[in-house]
Amino acid sequence: MPDPANTSNQPLHVKLLWLPEAMPGTLFGALDVLRTATGVAQLQRPGTPDLLTWEIIGGNGRPLPAPLPGLPASSARRGPRNVQTLIVMPGLMAHSAPHLGEIVANDTVTQRMLARHADTGGWIATIYSGMIYPLTLGLLDGAHCSAPWMFQSWLAQRFAGCDMSSDEPMGLHGRVFHCVAPALQTEFMLRVLGHLHDPDLAQTVSRLLLYQQERQQWVPELVSTRWIGKTADSPVYRAIGWLQAHVGEPYRLSAVAEAAAVSERTLLRHFRQVTGQTPLDYLHTLRVERARMLLEVTLHGTQAIAEACGYSDAAAFRRLFQRAMHMSMSEYRTRFALRTRRRYWRVEGQAARRGRSVKQD
Repeated sequence: MPDPANTSNQPLHVKLLWLPEAMPGTLFGALDVLRTATGVAQLQRPGTPDLLTWEIIGGNGRPLPAPLPGLPASSARRGPRNVQTLIVMPGLMAHSAPHLGEIVANDTVTQRMLARHADTGGWIATIYSGMIYPLTLGLLDGAHCSAPWMFQSWLAQRFAGCDMSSDEPMGLHGRVFHCVAPALQTEFMLRVLGHLHDPDLAQTVSRLLLYQQERQQWVPELVSTRWIGKTADSPVYRAIGWLQAHVGEPYRLSAVAEAAAVSERTLLRHFRQVTGQTPLDYLHTLRVERARMLLEVTLHGTQAIAEACGYSDAAAFRRLFQRAMHMSMSEYRTRFALRTRRRYWRVEGQAARRGRSVKQD
């Protein structure tokens, strides 16, 4: 749920560290998040300066002389003078724990660069086996974190100052973010962005890059109003399927019970046992989620959105939305919209055509 008190957008410059032993996928994954975030930011706030920038650096901290294929730098390498700086430390292609130790022992250049970065208050986000660099520098001393299982025993023996018994897949110690698995890189980078840069933007991007089951199910129904799933198995499953397919219709417990093929009393008992909610509470959650999606991607007013969510009384639905999200529908749209405002529509294309006409004259 968005935190209405935390809407700051702090400038952030990200340095993606490229090393000969780097796992390229961890850097490509980080770049996917950065490029998506800047695209969404420009969509929501067209014409404003980029407060999220990045570049690709080598172990010496300097930008690479030529961009790597698929890893372009942002248009502005330097942000405002008070910008926070984050180095993304990739996972390393090590075939054994001793090999991992050899990589970092032979790479004193990167060690010195990271030490200088940490001494000046910089942040580090390390993925998978790349955590050996902050471990070697003592930046994770006193931490309670997890480590890649393949290297955990060896790392625990070598770096006794760090407790690696945690079962949490990612965390933060001091100014070092750490994540145990490359497969979590997207979610990890979103958490880092939410912490250092803009929590609203990170949440919006998460809905684009992370799997959204309910939204995947709703889109066909919203477009074509067709039934979106087959009924099956348990009464609760059938009830949930019916509620998802009839979000925009008035609620009648008798209709839900009929779809679930049980009595109203049985449905209420089973539904609460399985979900911890009543069918109506669950429907309210679905309606608020549908409203969020419509607020993000359409320009419909609150009355139309309330009707699309099964409410003829827009004021009543606005109160429901306010209770659920702790903000008004208009405030939610301002913070999380994924399309430009009407005043910007087709302006650039029109300006381009005018420019071509002037040249031809």
